Amino acid sequence: MAQPQIAPSLMCMDVSQVAHDVESMDRSFDLYHVDIMDGHFCPNMALTPQFANSLRKITNLPIDVHLMVEDPAMFVEMLELGPQDSISFQAETIERNAFRLSQRVHDKGNRFGVVLSPSTPLSAIEGYKERIDILTIMTVDTGFAGQRFIPEMLAKIEAAKKMRDEAGLGFQIQLDGQCNESTFRTLYDTGADILIVGSSGLFSLAEDIDDAIVSFKESFEAKTGVAL
Repeated sequence: MAQPQIAPSLMCMDVSQVAHDVESMDRSFDLYHVDIMDGHFCPNMALTPQFANSLRKITNLPIDVHLMVEDPAMFVEMLELGPQDSISFQAETIERNAFRLSQRVHDKGNRFGVVLSPSTPLSAIEGYKERIDILTIMTVDTGFAGQRFIPEMLAKIEAAKKMRDEAGLGFQIQLDGQCNESTFRTLYDTGADILIVGSSGLFSLAEDIDDAIVSFKESFEAKTGVAL
């Protein structure tokens, strides 16, 4: 089984230490996950397009921007990202304009991503699956950290892999929600391409980011047998 990429979710970090912590994380991880919320699509606020644009200037790692907003088209125009970066949309917000938005993202030179909430079926992407570069499956409800893992999502992950393989597509499958010591083995065994780690999997393990990274790696190896 291929080793998954690991993406820290930066809404869970101490934003007062961004420059220092990103320098440390650059040495240990594969990409960054940036949640942008408007307080309307989900009842919470998180990071901003300006944060993502600033992050682009201080790291060489890819960035996946997750738009949890009611008007994603407006936010797309605020983002200044690179060709390795993804803009990921909640499937519920692009039902009527998925083709236009995917084209706009690709015209900007970015990768097009779609995010499926736990209650949103995989069939939601059937009509435009060929355009997707990265598919994120939420394993908790959107908008808040610290929720319980939803085991029913394991079947959706398997179905997404089957859809991809049968159609001969190449989109990556990314998992978001409660990736930590209690789920490392389960999520690793799904064969997903990318695992997102947040508070419980990384940032709450120690006050210092370097110590937290060491603890994360030790825990992941203990549960999966894989050294990162």
